[in-house]
Amino acid sequence: MKNKIRIIIVSLIVITFSTINILMPIQSFSSQENRYLQKIPDFNVKNILSGKYSSDFEKYTTDQFPYRDFWIKVKTGTDLIMLKKDNGRVYFGKEELLFDVDSDFDQDQFAKNMSYINNFISKIHQLNKDIKVGAVLIPSKGIVYSESLPEYAPIIDEYKIMEDIIKSLPEDFYVVDLIKVLKEKSNEYIYYRTDHHWTTKGAYYGYKALSNALGYKPYSENKFKIEKVSEDFLGTIYRKANLYTGKPDSIYKYTFPEDVQYKITINESMETESLYDESYLNKTDKYSYFLGGDYGVVNIETSIKNGKSIVIIKDSYANSLLPFLSLHYEKIVLIDTRYFRESIPEYIKNINVDDILFAFNIQNFSQFKTFNLLNR
Repeated sequence: MKNKIRIIIVSLIVITFSTINILMPIQSFSSQENRYLQKIPDFNVKNILSGKYSSDFEKYTTDQFPYRDFWIKVKTGTDLIMLKKDNGRVYFGKEELLFDVDSDFDQDQFAKNMSYINNFISKIHQLNKDIKVGAVLIPSKGIVYSESLPEYAPIIDEYKIMEDIIKSLPEDFYVVDLIKVLKEKSNEYIYYRTDHHWTTKGAYYGYKALSNALGYKPYSENKFKIEKVSEDFLGTIYRKANLYTGKPDSIYKYTFPEDVQYKITINESMETESLYDESYLNKTDKYSYFLGGDYGVVNIETSIKNGKSIVIIKDSYANSLLPFLSLHYEKIVLIDTRYFRESIPEYIKNINVDDILFAFNIQNFSQFKTFNLLNR
């Protein structure tokens, strides 16, 4: 009798949720996670035989589960009540800080990336030996704010990665290691609490540290007008945390008193005159306020008429560094290998350039799977 009752109850639950799932409209985008959700996969022989249909259907049922965000919050809340310090994707740290749980470090990918960069340096120096090539590498928040991590939370050793990077690249490739620089400022607001990126203040310290390598005199912080442009930023780690009771982050803009003009061409088609996109301050992805997000290639002409030019091969950390660097160059080219499809050496061959700078988070520099574009 008891078994029959259990079967009836389970059947009713399955039928109820299946009915709700059918009747509820399919969501195409999750504002909570800032990503597009899986739609019903195409039912065809090719997808079935390859296994793609079953894989995509599993993602579809997960993404479209009724009241998915609510149940995820319940799960996270239960974990916290049981004194767990993570939910599998996020560490809940001290002082309302959220940290990404690191993915596994792929040593093979690291070796490939170092090989790609070495070959790229050789190609560039064949074009022009006077072009200075180097990198500014930004540590992850867990390294800088390690004291705020939960006890015994495992994170990737970026000190060791930096040592391996320096050993793997030629001596004339300079590397600006920001771990020590930013660790010394760890009592300041240099990383967002709810996002993985550094704040504008953190980017300013990176700008100062980079000055010797690139040969410019940095402006002191008190030369800038500092303006709070948002105080309700909830970043990518917040969206993975699913339950956060701390206060949102603030975004600051540093404006140089001298009126610098910009002519910006994005992907060789869109044009703008600002390094900021105000529309993103009203959206979920507020960090894209800086430059409007990431693009394959961005060409910038400034009113700084000094004849200097730089190519910056970058990830998203560079977007908030750019306004500071733009005060020292007449021409800047930004390339993001995730969205760029051409040969980077061929592209650089057709422009005059003094400096080439890799501006990356340490792990991204080691693990990006699109650095093969450096050797095309």
